[in-house]
Amino acid sequence: MTPTYYERHLPHWHPPGGTFFITYRLKGSVPKHIIHEIRETTEQELAAVKRVCQDPSLLPGEIRRLQIRYFVLYEQALDTNLNEPYWLKIPEIGQEIFDSLLFIGKEEADVWAFCIMPNHVHVLLTHKLQQRPLYKLLQSHKGFTARQCNKILGRTGAFWQDESYDHVVRKDGEFERIVQYILQNPVKAGMVKNWTDWPLTFLHPSIQL
Repeated sequence: MTPTYYERHLPHWHPPGGTFFITYRLKGSVPKHIIHEIRETTEQELAAVKRVCQDPSLLPGEIRRLQIRYFVLYEQALDTNLNEPYWLKIPEIGQEIFDSLLFIGKEEADVWAFCIMPNHVHVLLTHKLQQRPLYKLLQSHKGFTARQCNKILGRTGAFWQDESYDHVVRKDGEFERIVQYILQNPVKAGMVKNWTDWPLTFLHPSIQL
């Protein structure tokens, strides 16, 4: 089975059965001019990578490098933006996202950890072989939760930003670092003193810290 690659504004490399760190956010949670700047840079650098990587086997590693860099840029934008929607802090909405992620973990993926912040979500999961492609799974999850959450809010229109950030997790200790990053997100944001106090955090029972 060959890896799945596709592009929207960001490059995505989804090998079936891979483990992925995924971040998605509310529509408007990063100012439009920042999104435009990041996308423009992404397109230019991806084009340069493709010109240089004559060997197709090199492309996944280069794409991963770019994805990590853009994740840092998006995270900085999320952390410094204080004026955009924070719908996910509403208990009923947070619970919709929480329950939907647990549902994914029943059949289509092993969901290891996630944290639902006021304007974005971090998830660490392993896609199960023979299941639908990861991007289809995410489309379904985001579509369903958008409809449910919009009902709660009494609104219509886009709920999530149309593209998620993701990258393949390697077996070099990165898994453990990402688990800690996810769990410590609300602590870093000053919302709680201990990650266990944040009600919208999940850690798979098999993971020992």
